[in-house]
Amino acid sequence: VFPKPIVHDVQTLTVDSITRQTETISRIELVDPQGGELAAFSAGAHIDVFTKTGLRRSYSLANDPAERHRYVLGVLREDGGGAGGSQWMHAAVSEGMEITVSLPVNNFPLAETAARHTLIAGGIGITPLLAMGHALGAGDVDYTLHYCAKSADDAAFRDDVTDVFGDRVVWHFDGGNPAEGIDLKSVLENP
Repeated sequence: VFPKPIVHDVQTLTVDSITRQTETISRIELVDPQGGELAAFSAGAHIDVFTKTGLRRSYSLANDPAERHRYVLGVLREDGGGAGGSQWMHAAVSEGMEITVSLPVNNFPLAETAARHTLIAGGIGITPLLAMGHALGAGDVDYTLHYCAKSADDAAFRDDVTDVFGDRVVWHFDGGNPAEGIDLKSVLENP
């Protein structure tokens, strides 16, 4: 049993837009209600969303860490196995609504000193790696993203991934059969 972390600083943000990415994943953009700057964050960071039903759920920030005017979240709706946070985000959150969130925290930082990065994402796991792609693109390092999904239509943030990673992304579509997907042994052979 892990104790709940104490949150000292929260903020109220406005849901600026909601865009469906796949059948079960939505992109939610949050902004300051007065149009001010948001707290800075680093690649890999997340914020906690406090639902009106009393839940607290963490969502990775997917946008460029250099941006201060918005936070971009990717939210997977978990119909069967979740505890209700993602269901609330999909069913109750609407554009223009104000929600309470924590300041950004980073428990998944990018290894800033690495000379080469091999990033691997599947489905909703792309969200923190998008922010990392922005950060890596601003530097002088070697990096590649391997993005795994059932199909192109099931790849959330597909256009963003293409814009951020360009020819540094390798798509792995398995058609629902993981045996037809990424060959991790080959990808990690020379990390």
